Amino acid sequence: MPNISREQAKKMVGSGWSKLIDKIYDKLPQDAYILQIKEKFGGLRFYVGNVGMDIQNFIDEVEDESYDTCEECGKKGKLREDLGWMLTLCDEHYNEEINKKTS
Repeated sequence: MPNISREQAKKMVGSGWSKLIDKIYDKLPQDAYILQIKEKFGGLRFYVGNVGMDIQNFIDEVEDESYDTCEECGKKGKLREDLGWMLTLCDEHYNEEINKKTS
């Protein structure tokens, strides 16, 4: 089974979600295996096997939390849908993305 280390997981998404990744890894049972971690539609996706519904529900809650957390820096963010793709960013990183598009 594929298994992704905590350090590898943190490199698969923006560094602003590192604390969210830590929250999930801290709750995982030792025999859990991680299949994939990615950003999709502006939110964190964490695919895991060999966990009970309590852990899966916790993962779902953390994924929901990602929509309020800037993927770049971890500050308060919100889902931005007007960049040509969906990202969850704070105002500062959102403005940087807007500036990149207009320059």
